[in-house]
Amino acid sequence: MTDSSDDEITLSKESLSALQDFYKSREVEQQDKFEISEDWQLSQFWYEEETSKYVANVIEQETIGGNVVVCLSTPSIYKVLHKNNNLLLNSNLFEYDKRFDVYGEKFHFYDYNNPEDGISEQLKGNVDYICLDPPFLSEECIEKVAKTIALLRKPTTRLLLLTGRIQWDNIKKHIPEMMICKFEPKHPRLQNDFFCCSNYESKLLGLEIKN
Repeated sequence: MTDSSDDEITLSKESLSALQDFYKSREVEQQDKFEISEDWQLSQFWYEEETSKYVANVIEQETIGGNVVVCLSTPSIYKVLHKNNNLLLNSNLFEYDKRFDVYGEKFHFYDYNNPEDGISEQLKGNVDYICLDPPFLSEECIEKVAKTIALLRKPTTRLLLLTGRIQWDNIKKHIPEMMICKFEPKHPRLQNDFFCCSNYESKLLGLEIKN
């Protein structure tokens, strides 16, 4: 037997197959930890996959001024951004459900009832794009989420809000710069009339009306 570095280690077919199975199982395990199901008790209803992918693409294409993104109560959209692993973006998830702490330092516990709590100094006034879906269809929820936005945003921050169309009057009251987009988000399990609105003219989302 020799210690020469020129010698190659050759595995038997059985050993090679076992090694391949090991790596495959590790890859599946890594993927599975991000497969988090809806919790209806927390008012969680994931978008259709195509909606999540489309909105994530909008964020990637239309973030300007910097690279800091916050997905506020939109974990299914954040999941796509995380999977895309766009190194040009610094994406963060604000979410009440602590199961999402699998995302490590990118997860920020967020309770809309305490809209100004727990926001890191690094993010205050430093976010370039905020995508949000307030967890409840109430004026109180919109009002409190608006306080969070005010802490995170810059004058140039782009906002994209997805929710039920019934919230439009409340949105105009508390975030008056918003405009209704042509793009309509889809939920596979809900029949409500959903829409989205932004504070900028998005080429990918279009505009339904101009305020």
